[in-house]
Amino acid sequence: MKKTELLFNLISIPVDALALLGAGIIAYQIRYESDNLVGPILFELALPEFILILIKVIPIVLLIFALLGLYSLRGTRKFLFEFNRVTIGLTLAAFITVVLFFFDQSIFPSRFIILAVWLISIALVLFGRLILKSIQQALFAKGYGLHRLALINGSGTEAEFIQSILRNHKFGYEVVAELHNNPNLLAELETAYQKQPFDEIVQTNHNTSAEDNLTLVAFARQNGLQFSFVPNLFEVQRNIIELNNLQGIPIIGLKNTPLDGWGKLIKRISDIIISFICLIITSPLFLILAIAIKLDSKGPVIYSAERCGAQRKKFKFFKLRSMYTHLSVGDKYGKDEARALYLELMKASEENKRGPLTKIKEDPRVTKIGRFLRRTKLDEIPQFWNVFIGDMSMVGPRPHLPDEVEQYRSSNGRILTIKPGIFGFTQIAQFSWPTLPFDEEVRLDTYYIENWSLLLDMQVLVKSLLILFWEKKPTDNY
Repeated sequence: MKKTELLFNLISIPVDALALLGAGIIAYQIRYESDNLVGPILFELALPEFILILIKVIPIVLLIFALLGLYSLRGTRKFLFEFNRVTIGLTLAAFITVVLFFFDQSIFPSRFIILAVWLISIALVLFGRLILKSIQQALFAKGYGLHRLALINGSGTEAEFIQSILRNHKFGYEVVAELHNNPNLLAELETAYQKQPFDEIVQTNHNTSAEDNLTLVAFARQNGLQFSFVPNLFEVQRNIIELNNLQGIPIIGLKNTPLDGWGKLIKRISDIIISFICLIITSPLFLILAIAIKLDSKGPVIYSAERCGAQRKKFKFFKLRSMYTHLSVGDKYGKDEARALYLELMKASEENKRGPLTKIKEDPRVTKIGRFLRRTKLDEIPQFWNVFIGDMSMVGPRPHLPDEVEQYRSSNGRILTIKPGIFGFTQIAQFSWPTLPFDEEVRLDTYYIENWSLLLDMQVLVKSLLILFWEKKPTDNY
């Protein structure tokens, strides 16, 4: 889901709420003006009291809308879908109200108002969404918020029809690369992506082999892209599947992770809240450790270095300094001397190599207080700031060194499609398995990417805290 789509989905929530509130107020006023037509008013309820009832009911209706998928919309979805779901949602809400009214008439003051709110709500909610959709399509026409596609051309009337739709900006798409099925398809796709990155691969070629299609899926996964195809092209492997509708033609999409769309927003909000709380709680401890670091050795309290985050984007990574300053790698620290020592230690530690990773045992660069910080993981306190500003997440793959990333195979690239985390499956596993093979690390992080949920994040955080404070190994096998 594009950022603009997420923004429009967010805006649609208060727009729907205002439409429902407006419908209720209009229905209330109509009832008071129609006593000759409907009958005498048998209830005594002031408008402010009625509005309070609406405020209690509206969140329930919005929840029904959310369960019906009305807040996980793509701008490319047909308006008919929204019409059907809005009508179903409001009808369900009205039915629930009627049932409650049957058992207790004091819950809602008037059967006429229930009917009027239902009809007016459908009209106002759809009108509000139609305005938002019109604005979004106007932005599409100007080139904003378009899904950038790599189109694998197919043959036949159906494929040609789909391709003509995808080339039309008003449907929310922009074809930035068009490719044909051939033995060099993957290489051409990689070249096209490097030349101009795209968001999605759309496969409309029925003649592509299952093996080639699975290769395209792997490419999409490693680069955090969505892969869509016309149904029945091939049997998909297990993944996160969503069914979209393209002008009446079903399109099956393989999402990279549940973190696409709302999942990403929910995770970001939880990261901000949790990291802010952690920054406050650890601030007194941070001051004590800062004094200890200063007394132990010369140099800054905070050590910063480059790490690779989501989509290989580099960011400044912060830790409490655990090494002697003149032996720390970086232009601000030991420079050439530190770099030479680092390479020497890496060469001497080849037997501890885990894929592209090398573990340096009994590192002579670490200070006395640094050993304590590393053993207790307290050197990672400044990373809460990385989480708060959005470079990292509370839970995710470990942060990646640029030198390590350069050695990753293409099959390892998927772990770089989401933000690195302070805690994660790999970090938990390494507590009881310090020499965890790199391939196993990739497997654990891939599982997390494919199966993310807010509940899973909470479980990882709890297990990590148990390890840090009570050194209690997790019972689950990660």
